[in-house]
Amino acid sequence: MSKKITALACAGFAALALSACSGNKAPSEERGAAAGSATKPAASATAGNCRSIPTPAPTKGRNDAYLCSASAALNSAEAKEVLDPAIRVSYGNVGANTLTSRQVANAVGKTPEETCQRAFLNTVKRFQTTAAQRGSKSVRVISYFDKKTVGGGQYECHIGTWNSRVVLKGNL
Repeated sequence: MSKKITALACAGFAALALSACSGNKAPSEERGAAAGSATKPAASATAGNCRSIPTPAPTKGRNDAYLCSASAALNSAEAKEVLDPAIRVSYGNVGANTLTSRQVANAVGKTPEETCQRAFLNTVKRFQTTAAQRGSKSVRVISYFDKKTVGGGQYECHIGTWNSRVVLKGNL
């Protein structure tokens, strides 16, 4: 009798455990969904200043790509707090003697717009710091992710598991 009770208890426990897990996706399903399908944008990713773009399938982890508005980031309240008003920043084609900077921002608990804007402003701030050290009063930058420029006043931002990344090319 005790063997039957033990067997029934084990079966009940197993059923309970399986039902608790049934709502969860397997890690491979999540990775596949975020790997680069064109239908992956979150609700906040398409509204506002950033939109999701397709990415090649990553070898490991999350890699969601977005195109975001540079003018919206440069005119934001956060930009007014973070950037140096004495060094003018413009966005668009850059000339010769360019520099490249890759900066990141924490993506945990933030929308794509928030984390991409922060990474963009971190990169612009880095250019401003270099400009100040070299005695320049202006910076002109453009998106340069994977050594490809993006036009139309937009910059490319990639969001991984823990952070977002922006790469800019610019001249002083």
